[in-house]
Amino acid sequence: MTPSERHLWYDFLHDHAPRFQRQRPIGPYIVDFVCYDAGLVVELDGEVHGGEEARQHDALRSRYLAQNGFRVLRIRSRDVFEQFKAVCDGIELAMKDADINGMMW
Repeated sequence: MTPSERHLWYDFLHDHAPRFQRQRPIGPYIVDFVCYDAGLVVELDGEVHGGEEARQHDALRSRYLAQNGFRVLRIRSRDVFEQFKAVCDGIELAMKDADINGMMW
């Protein structure tokens, strides 16, 4: 895991309920974090995601995941360090949205 993935995992997601899993394959992709109960994928985007080719790849990946029932929450890796509470709040909001839309429990 990258430093930002470790931080998010050990300081927030590893004991989250409902449960998240890390580095899980979904089709041809390995996602950073997934909560199957909520149908939510959390992807951390580092510097390598900034180029046009990477953006196109990420768009294809997100489209594939959406077609297979997942919502994708993309977070800049640096925000995990610079705005950790806001990142955690954003994930919680996405989880609540999933609950409201009948996707959890």
